[in-house]
Amino acid sequence: MKPLFRKVQIMPEQSFSVNKDFVPFFYNHWHYHPEIEIVYIFEGTGTLLVGNGVRSFKENDLIMIGPNVPHFFRSDPHYFEQNSTLMSRSVVIHFNPNFWGDGFMKIPESVSLNELFQKAKKGLLVGGAVREKVGVLMEEMLHTTGIDKVIQLLNILSYIASSDDVADLSKTEFNVSLDEYNTRRIDMIYSFSLNNFAREITLEEVAEVANISVNSFCRYFKTHTRKTYFQFLQELRIGHACKLLAGEKLSISQVAFESGFNNLSHFNRSFKSLMQMKPQAYQRLYRQK
Repeated sequence: MKPLFRKVQIMPEQSFSVNKDFVPFFYNHWHYHPEIEIVYIFEGTGTLLVGNGVRSFKENDLIMIGPNVPHFFRSDPHYFEQNSTLMSRSVVIHFNPNFWGDGFMKIPESVSLNELFQKAKKGLLVGGAVREKVGVLMEEMLHTTGIDKVIQLLNILSYIASSDDVADLSKTEFNVSLDEYNTRRIDMIYSFSLNNFAREITLEEVAEVANISVNSFCRYFKTHTRKTYFQFLQELRIGHACKLLAGEKLSISQVAFESGFNNLSHFNRSFKSLMQMKPQAYQRLYRQK
């Protein structure tokens, strides 16, 4: 689905940007930009969509998103409540993959960078010790200037490129162009789904949101995301269940109900199919960590 083109502001005296976001909730529109994006979440939880992948995000997550890869950070519903005092905090780096020139990317020492940038076309979630090191470096970059800032960025990219704890966020690579009509349509579909996944949703409802017939909607969604709408909806629900299992003292049946499953057996089958383990095993594993 065609996302919104977002212009990343890079000052004339800078080659790339490093910014601290301290906001009630993160920018929550389906969008893309030609710059590579590296995000470290210091505070905040929600749902992350990258390409055709869906997962939750939480504090201490390190995410790298390639150029022109559509993505969408959606903070959890309680961040949008009228009297909420919750805040979301992150450090974000945006840089053009060729800002140091084509020649630099062609030298033998840049092989690992080229490979990393290729992998980033699916979006990357970085874990382990590298995640912690990069988080510290990114916060330090807010106070770094001149050539030291470029060196710091190279250090960050070197750490990520050498990590063996990296997972793809999307199953396929994406390359997009601007289409305002489809931008509004996908924004409406995603916002509706994120606001209503905990209850039963019919194809008639979501097709009405998209302002097309049910048959047209099914073809439209499958063509642009390579999955059916109910596959997407199931990923949203399982992602929410993972957050509940990790952070709440709820029974498995409560987690299933809160995540939009009215049948416990269906929840268990769906969870195991997507996560390759049962909900109980996921809960035990996360609490051990």
